Amino acid sequence: DGLDLATGEFGRFLDGVSAEHLALSTPCPEWDVRYLVAHVVGGNRFASLVLDGVPSSAAVERIMSTSQLSDRPARDFASSSEEQRQRFRSPGVLEGVVDHPLGVIGARRFLRFRIFDCTLHAWDLATAIGADATLDPDLVDAVLKIVRAEPEGMGFGVEATAAVGGSLQQQLLALSGRA
Repeated sequence: DGLDLATGEFGRFLDGVSAEHLALSTPCPEWDVRYLVAHVVGGNRFASLVLDGVPSSAAVERIMSTSQLSDRPARDFASSSEEQRQRFRSPGVLEGVVDHPLGVIGARRFLRFRIFDCTLHAWDLATAIGADATLDPDLVDAVLKIVRAEPEGMGFGVEATAAVGGSLQQQLLALSGRA
């Protein structure tokens, strides 16, 4: 359910993206909107591959060697999200493990990573296109719990900003390196 909420939020903001938005800067240093969307689509496809048992190095190579976006980024996102969703909902998959760049990890933990990634990038996308970047409060609460349960930086070196107070969304953003 958390993944559905997270991809729903990203998709909601992606629906507001026009061709002119694709070159806009995002809160992710050196990323424009096109790259951000390609990153999320590629992440969805990576998830599907490793959940199917492909080693992470081969999955990364496959993703990095092909363009993630066609001339219809919203369609690319929707189809890759659905593929990812089906893989995570396959019987028994959440009891298994996946090969991940961090090492072999539980599929449940990997699911939490995907929820985190889609949620934070939904905020990045909304901010980049000038939309109201208020995220679903239930999703914010769930992702904040994920961030607090993981090692600092989510194991990826994400650095918290100085201030971690305020609303739950402000706390989540600060812990995730967003101002």
